[in-house]
Amino acid sequence: MHNHTRRLMNTVFAMLLLFFATCAKSPPSDHQESTISIASFNLLHLGWDNGKDLNTLARVIARYDVVALQEVMNLDTLQRLKSILDTLTGIRWNAIASSQKIGRTSYKEYYAIVFRSDRTTYVQQSASVWADSLDEFEREPFYASFRSGNFDYTLIVMHSDFDSRKEVMRREARALKNVFNVIQDLDPHENDLILVGDFNLCADDTGWVSLKGLPTMTHFIACSTLTTINARGNLTSSYDNIWIQASYTGREYSGTSGVDYYYTTLLKDEGQPARAARQKISDHLPVYALFITNKEDDD
Repeated sequence: MHNHTRRLMNTVFAMLLLFFATCAKSPPSDHQESTISIASFNLLHLGWDNGKDLNTLARVIARYDVVALQEVMNLDTLQRLKSILDTLTGIRWNAIASSQKIGRTSYKEYYAIVFRSDRTTYVQQSASVWADSLDEFEREPFYASFRSGNFDYTLIVMHSDFDSRKEVMRREARALKNVFNVIQDLDPHENDLILVGDFNLCADDTGWVSLKGLPTMTHFIACSTLTTINARGNLTSSYDNIWIQASYTGREYSGTSGVDYYYTTLLKDEGQPARAARQKISDHLPVYALFITNKEDDD
């Protein structure tokens, strides 16, 4: 096949993948053997004394198989959340976290990934914090590898810095291209990388031009799909996302992804469900995607 034809096919495939990804908005209703549900969730200072409802939070997380967490402020609360998940689901959940709190200033946070032990296996000693020798990130990305059925993959978790002028976030977004490439090259036989997190940038922002320069790089959350809740209980900003290379991980992508507006069901008895979600859970909403686990592994 000529290179031009291959590039054209990859481009068409990526466009179709993006279309189906951004059209699907319903969260998974159950845990099917043939798929794995992966989510990303900024938890708004989990562990601070801020009125967090851990039981309802656990009910949100239990809708998924693997959840990458940002803004984990202490590991004791993470363990409490894991214990609640164990009791709620009757399944043992595991949690891995960055080896230390991450951040340049006095504000620091952990990254963490929680997952059902019956659905996913963690690849031992694969968790690491990006070695940020050029000091490009306020909070260096965290990554770890997993296997679910025949699907093995590496999750890269990121919580970008925030600046109202956006240039800080754009610099970090540009630097993610190198992060993606280097982590992908760590194992020449494994190319399934899933980049997730709170990027404080809409996916159409100019800061993503570098990452989008990688062949068939695709995001699942469109800029028109809002992922945060403001103090008035209104949806605002499209900051949270999931990125893959369609030429690799598109084969396992099921066609289902979106934002989980969980408060419409779990908090429906509240006078203002969205505002209650912000007060009791987080000002961010989970974003998710489903991947097929019973295909023969190709990379």
